[in-house]
Amino acid sequence: MRIGFAGVAHSHPFSDARNAQALGVSELAVWDADDHSRCADFVREWSATNCETLDGLLDWGPDVVIVTPRPRRVAAVVSAVLDRDIACFLNKVPAANTAALADLDAAVGTRSGRFLTSSVLRFAPGLRAFAAELEPPIAVHVSVRHGIDIFTTPERRWQDDPADGGGTAVSMGLHAWEILDTVLGREITPLGGVAARIPDSRTISENIVTLHALAAGDIPVSVDIVGAGMGEAYEVVAHTRSGVLRKSLGGSDDLGYVDCLRAVLAMARGAPSPVPWERSRTVVRTTLTAAQLARTGG
Repeated sequence: MRIGFAGVAHSHPFSDARNAQALGVSELAVWDADDHSRCADFVREWSATNCETLDGLLDWGPDVVIVTPRPRRVAAVVSAVLDRDIACFLNKVPAANTAALADLDAAVGTRSGRFLTSSVLRFAPGLRAFAAELEPPIAVHVSVRHGIDIFTTPERRWQDDPADGGGTAVSMGLHAWEILDTVLGREITPLGGVAARIPDSRTISENIVTLHALAAGDIPVSVDIVGAGMGEAYEVVAHTRSGVLRKSLGGSDDLGYVDCLRAVLAMARGAPSPVPWERSRTVVRTTLTAAQLARTGG
């Protein structure tokens, strides 16, 4: 099994490489057009083959390509991978705005069976067990907390820019809407929200986002996204007719990285995409709509 990495724009490719080697995949190659220092670190850390061009990476013969470049390159890279009939896993952020989502949709086209994009949290064993055991909810709340200090450094500033990487409401918000889709399995319509900055924060997007929405079947939904502090934590609270159920993920919990990669490797071996593009596209669109509502006070 060979894994190609098209871009190392953030931390996930490094996690994916570590997990790939733990799963017995040692043949790795990488290409990145923007983050040359990070690419060199990746090559050195994982003994990966360094490819000068995207075509060079695809000519290397990967069984699957994990796509994690700067967002402006996503659609073109995905299209190039799928043109070669190679399985493609797109790490977040898949699109930072609706125009980029339209470009990605066109790039995937009719080849969605070879394409996957998802938050790793969808594959977290604890979240999947919670979703499987949940009786019909009457209201659901999701909380996402993830420090963003690293996104305000010069190297990663693009992630905090709403016009580039999407900012906190998109890059962290995607996790919330993915959790909700996993738990509810139905379309969600954002209705409004608010975004705020912590005083003296270096962010150019926001630290705090609070949103409300309505899931199909008239299920009220609320979301809190907090970009502050250190580490990360995720929680879903479901109210049912018989009580309140909670599931928290964070700390030493399995956040789904390994099971997500297992699904990617299965797709490389010929299995269909574990999450249909139509479903993932809806999650991304919901994320973008919610971010816009929060930023405009809608």
